[in-house]
Amino acid sequence: MKKLIVLSLMTVLLLVACQKTSKDVVTIDASNDSSSLAYDPAMEPLTVGAKFSKKLGDTLGVKMYEFTVKPGESWGLHAHPDHTVYVLEGGKMALFIKEVGKQDTLTLPTGMALISGPLSDSGRNVGNTTIKLLVADIYRPRTK
Repeated sequence: MKKLIVLSLMTVLLLVACQKTSKDVVTIDASNDSSSLAYDPAMEPLTVGAKFSKKLGDTLGVKMYEFTVKPGESWGLHAHPDHTVYVLEGGKMALFIKEVGKQDTLTLPTGMALISGPLSDSGRNVGNTTIKLLVADIYRPRTK
């Protein structure tokens, strides 16, 4: 039953992520050449952010997990491959993206979806609500 739920969530996430015309989908372009990010197990989100992450699935090069941070909590620098994010419970976060070289404050509404190429980030929940995200990291070969 648990596998069926995870598969259903992955299917819904992929369907939501593929709707490019939706105003609720945001694409993050962290750099001009994101294919240069090499996989480093020590920088994996499920390793660095283990305290905040609950792994839901790991199959066929896709790792899906729930990421939950309470107000005031912060998470360290980690690296994502191509990935999608669905906001289960929204909030306000300060997010530093290494490739951009700056920190921005983002308000993430519940139900919003994000699609991004590889990037490294860290952050802090600067709001007064718990933020809960459904993340799918997609590990696949990249060509230049």
